Amino acid sequence: MSATGRGGPALPLLQERCLILTEVALSAVTAAAVVGLGRLFEDASFLVPVLAFALAGHAVAAGCRRAGLSGAATTAVGTGVLVAAVSILLLPQSTRFGIPTGATLALAGEQLGAAVSTFREVVAPAPVQPGFVLGAAITVWLLAFVADTAAFRARAPVEAAVPGITLFVFAAALGAPRHRVSSSGLFLLALIGYWLAQRVRAHGATPNLMAGDAGPGERALLRSGGLIGLVAVAAALLVGPNLPGASASPVVPWRASDRSGPDSRVTISPLVDIRSRLVDQSEVEVFSVASPSRNYWRLTSLEIFDGRIWSSRGSYRNVEGPLSSAVDSAAAATDRVVQDFEIGALASIWLPAAYAPVGVEGVQARYDDDSGSLLAESESASGLRYQVASDVKTLAAADLSTVPNVAPAEVAQSYTALPPALSEAVVAEAARIVAGAPTQYDRARRLQDHFRSGEFTYDLSAPAGHAGDDLERFLFETRRGYCEQFAGAYAAMARAVGLPARVAVGFTPGELGPDGRFEVRGLNAHAWPEVFFSGFGWVAFEPTPGRGIPGALGYTGLPEQQASRDDPTTATTLPAPAPSTTIAGPGQAGPATTAAPGPGPDGTGASAGAADGGSSWLVRLVVALLVAGAVVGLWAGALSLAARHRRIRRRAAATSSNDRVLVAWAEVGEALARTGTPARPSETPIEYAQRAAGATGVDHRLLNALAGVTCAAGYGAAGIDDEVAGQAVMAAADVERRLEERLDGRARLLAAVDPRPLLPPRRPRIDISS
Repeated sequence: MSATGRGGPALPLLQERCLILTEVALSAVTAAAVVGLGRLFEDASFLVPVLAFALAGHAVAAGCRRAGLSGAATTAVGTGVLVAAVSILLLPQSTRFGIPTGATLALAGEQLGAAVSTFREVVAPAPVQPGFVLGAAITVWLLAFVADTAAFRARAPVEAAVPGITLFVFAAALGAPRHRVSSSGLFLLALIGYWLAQRVRAHGATPNLMAGDAGPGERALLRSGGLIGLVAVAAALLVGPNLPGASASPVVPWRASDRSGPDSRVTISPLVDIRSRLVDQSEVEVFSVASPSRNYWRLTSLEIFDGRIWSSRGSYRNVEGPLSSAVDSAAAATDRVVQDFEIGALASIWLPAAYAPVGVEGVQARYDDDSGSLLAESESASGLRYQVASDVKTLAAADLSTVPNVAPAEVAQSYTALPPALSEAVVAEAARIVAGAPTQYDRARRLQDHFRSGEFTYDLSAPAGHAGDDLERFLFETRRGYCEQFAGAYAAMARAVGLPARVAVGFTPGELGPDGRFEVRGLNAHAWPEVFFSGFGWVAFEPTPGRGIPGALGYTGLPEQQASRDDPTTATTLPAPAPSTTIAGPGQAGPATTAAPGPGPDGTGASAGAADGGSSWLVRLVVALLVAGAVVGLWAGALSLAARHRRIRRRAAATSSNDRVLVAWAEVGEALARTGTPARPSETPIEYAQRAAGATGVDHRLLNALAGVTCAAGYGAAGIDDEVAGQAVMAAADVERRLEERLDGRARLLAAVDPRPLLPPRRPRIDISS
């Protein structure tokens, strides 16, 4: 007869229910982590396919395990199902009657490559691209298999939660601030639910001597544990974000975006935004500007090309006084133009301005001398109003034609660099286009005219990107794209023929509204190349069909053009205005900006800024260490007080001689446990004393005598008298002192912060069968 106490048939049924509960709870952890990925994306269109792959991964792993398949067989089945699911559900257009082909693998590689390229460019929230969905689906499938293996095959329930935790932490570290509290609460609830399910499973798998209905203990555990978990999570979500300092800057700025130094901003490449603005937000007004002249409103420039993306590593300093440029442009004639910007739904940290800005008022900003771009101190420029004074160049082909075919060494080094893997075909094509051109200007103009020859078409449906394969496909096959492709291809080819070049990003002028302000919309988003000319600085060119730079007819040969509101794929040609040197009054462009040209901050000032950033970091590090030390000290102090309170209460409750001896022996056992020799559940006091004496070196006679008195107090019929009890208490105190003296500093520290001795001991469960 089996004396399980739960009934023979009830126990297997209970274990099966507990197993199902644990499987569902583990799947919920992964699902909650997938929901947390929403902080990485602009919308939730990724959620259904990725969540389906996560749950399917758990289901397949559980099915293989329950079918008794080995680990190798499970891996083979899981891989096959994953390939089939990806092919049929995510890449159906590349299959042949649902069977994956070589085209399926090629398409998957293309989508994943594009996702990697975009990942390196963007910060959250990012657009949902097929490559992101594909990568996330494969990842969560694999994480589901790892979690299931750890939980049910390796019997490592704690480690089984690590895949879900890793995914959640990844999204939390890189994700946007939105949904921070709700996603954290959901994941914590799922994690607590999984922990409870594991406890219930362990409880249900171990029968005890208590008879009765199967499962009341499990239900009680779920009720009490679930209630405690709900209260804890609710308290964390309600109290935590409202604590003083919860929204302050981090003490230890582990991410660049957490720091306040001049190199600290982590930003999305504005190239990533262009297609979204042109297609999805074409009618959204991003800002308005009052200006006496039409201009390209520039955000920033990108100088680094790694073969896949254009990016920038600008160093921004606080704006204090006039702005300066890192390059000499004294040979160029300029007009001082003051603009008044009112930012709407721009959703960018860059502040638009006509190039090159020389002064800014009305906003706290940072400035990068190399790129000539302004950066808002706030998280976004949306809602800001400010004034910028810019020196806008007036250029002619005859002036630029006189520039010698040389550039300063620092400019040539930074702005002619190309990745080694750049296609030789692209380099050869650039050389062919400029062959025989005698000057820098002639080469720059020939490259522009090549793209404006009619052989290339402006097409918003072209995929984003300007990596090696994309560049060749654009130049030699499709010849279709929008400004991102034209600007990136021009700049890369210009560098290939020795022209210092970069990609600028911003907006075309927009349309003049009834209030005299230019209304700039998403359809005006634009990118264009800039080429360096000694003495003239950076000069914009326009390779994109249907676009033309205001006031640049004299050297580009192109009239001003920009997208039409009726059809963004077509262009509106505007008459070229006469050059103006008028500074707009308050009625036109708001308060005038008095930003006289002058030298920028010297090297000493820049170094001081860097030193301040370093000093601030050191101060924060010291503060963090002090705070950590204080937290550890408070924790150790609280544990010490709790241990002292328990000892006093326990001794006060020991009213008889026998109880005093038993309490003394319990305290000796705690001291022995601190030295690494805890008692075993099956040991008698005598057995424990003999083993502990050999392990710790404490006088075995003292321990044996104390153990003998303990046995008499606990099991003897007559008990012991007060005198013997007093001697036992003194002997126990002597043993504790000797054990304490044997602890080194590390052991003392670990003992001081270890809360486990204060936890109630677990009652062992006994399986009796006959």
